[in-house]
Amino acid sequence: QSVKPFYRFEQASVVVSLDCDFLGTEDDVHNHIRRFAQARTLEKPEDSVNRLYIVESLMSLTGFSADHRLRMPSSLIAQAAGALAAQLLPEGGASAGLDSLGKPAGGALKWLTECAKDLAAHRGSSLVVAGHRQPLAVHLLALALNAALGNIGKTLVFHEVPQSKEGTLAELAQVLNAGQVDTLVILGANPAYNAPVELDWARTQRKAK
Repeated sequence: QSVKPFYRFEQASVVVSLDCDFLGTEDDVHNHIRRFAQARTLEKPEDSVNRLYIVESLMSLTGFSADHRLRMPSSLIAQAAGALAAQLLPEGGASAGLDSLGKPAGGALKWLTECAKDLAAHRGSSLVVAGHRQPLAVHLLALALNAALGNIGKTLVFHEVPQSKEGTLAELAQVLNAGQVDTLVILGANPAYNAPVELDWARTQRKAK
C-alpha cells in the first residue's frame, strides 16, 4: 500500500530530528510550523512546552529553534540514528546489524544517550523524523524508532496516496502523433533538446491541438 507520513507535532512532547529541517526546507512545512507551534505555546503557568532535539551538520531554521542541538557531519547522521536505535529497539529484528554503522564519539554518544532516555520517558507522545537529504537507512531507523516507542497512530499516522500511472516520453509521443492530446504542458524540462532523436520532438509536440 502506498502511503505518506503525516506528523502530529502538536501531540509530541519530545521531537527528535535526524537532519530534518521540518520548520524550513521539508515538504508540508506550513503544516509543520503550525502544529509544532501549538505544542510550544504557554497560556497558563502550569503549561509545559515540547522539547526539540536535532542532529544536523549545518545550522537550519529547525536547529535554531532546538532546545538541544548536536552538530555532526551529514554522513554520520546514520551513526546517530543507530545509536538511538541500539538503546530503544528490542534485541534482534530491526536492531540487528546496527554495529555496522559504527558508534559516535564520546561526547556525541553521551548526548544521544540522554536523548534516548527522554524518548523512552515519552512513549506514545514522542516523534522521530528524518530529513530528505538522508539515505533510506536513516528513514527506516526513524520508522523503527517510532514503532518501538508506540508513536504510530498517535504522533505519526499514514495517509494513503492514490496510485498514479506514470507514462514514458515515447508513449506521450505516440498519443501526440495520434492527435489525442488537446493541451500539452511541459514543466521543468526541455525534451526538444534532450529527447531521443527518433521521437523528433520539436515536430511531435506541435501536434498538440
